[in-house]
Amino acid sequence: MERTLVLALTALWIACARHAEPALGELPTYFPAPSFQGTTVDGTLLASTELHGKVYVVSFFFTSCTGPCPIMNSRLSVLHSLFADEPRVRFVSVTVDPRRDTPSVLKRYAERYGAKPGRWDFLWMSPDKLEQLTREFRVSGSPEHPDLHTTRFILVDGQGMVRGFFSGLEEEEAKKLERAIRYLLNTAS
Repeated sequence: MERTLVLALTALWIACARHAEPALGELPTYFPAPSFQGTTVDGTLLASTELHGKVYVVSFFFTSCTGPCPIMNSRLSVLHSLFADEPRVRFVSVTVDPRRDTPSVLKRYAERYGAKPGRWDFLWMSPDKLEQLTREFRVSGSPEHPDLHTTRFILVDGQGMVRGFFSGLEEEEAKKLERAIRYLLNTAS
């Protein structure tokens, strides 16, 4: 009797686990990621063309943010550590406050989160380029109102297609993003 109960509970747990998490094979393809170019914390330019063939995550933040940004960047720091030995994964965080967040300010901020340049880049771009980028990624973000930026992480595959939007504020969403990154790495041709 006890063995039957254990088997039944195990089967139920497996069924619930499968139901709770949709198969990553269903990871949608939304639209081509926009082209962009920004200045890194070292003063060099990073263009989106350098990310071709890589799975990358884009986020928007500003350094003086005391609300969602520290949470988001803490979650990215964990993901950055999890994929530290995977050269096919990159993270790109773009400031929505280019008037205050100069490359030197961004450098100090990036160091606080353990970001390794070339693996997790913090970018500065002009206000007009920033407006264009957020519009093309179909998220909120404006240098006029930096506090109204998106809190979603944007996942882009190796072919430059947007494959997902994940809340940067929820731990479970960060775990889903991790699984989605692994899925894309495992299915890359």
